[in-house]
Amino acid sequence: MPLHGFTRMFERMLSHPNINVLLNCNWLQAREWIPHREVIYTGPIDEFFHFQFGRLPYRSLEFRFETLHAAQIQPVAVVNYPNDYEYTRVTEFKHLTGQVHSETTRVYEYPRGIGEPYYPIPRPENAAVYQQYKGLAAVTPGVHFAVGSQPTSTTTWIK
Repeated sequence: MPLHGFTRMFERMLSHPNINVLLNCNWLQAREWIPHREVIYTGPIDEFFHFQFGRLPYRSLEFRFETLHAAQIQPVAVVNYPNDYEYTRVTEFKHLTGQVHSETTRVYEYPRGIGEPYYPIPRPENAAVYQQYKGLAAVTPGVHFAVGSQPTSTTTWIK
């Protein structure tokens, strides 16, 4: 945890004169507006290449929050439920922040087939398509692809 919390850390980063924040646009629109030498792209690689080899399937998540009148519910911050439940994970944030309060908030994560792309679906046919995109990425100058556990489409521009 950052010393003064994530909010202050991000406020300081985003107030830097070399940082531009654009909302409600995608990277295709933004790249026209922001001069840059290099890009760190963390979105879906198939989207970057306009789905030319087809769409890669992703699992999405739905989050449901609950606030309870209890100081603490779970013994740890995150409990995974890999079998026999509608949800796959429950996070109680107080364990992460050290917050002391008479109420607590938990979030349940439900897997979904549509929505924001969170996790690639690991199948041999998907891996073959991914390898085609990976080949394009290797010969795309000025773009660094951060592929892996990034949950959302976020792009960083380096001036």
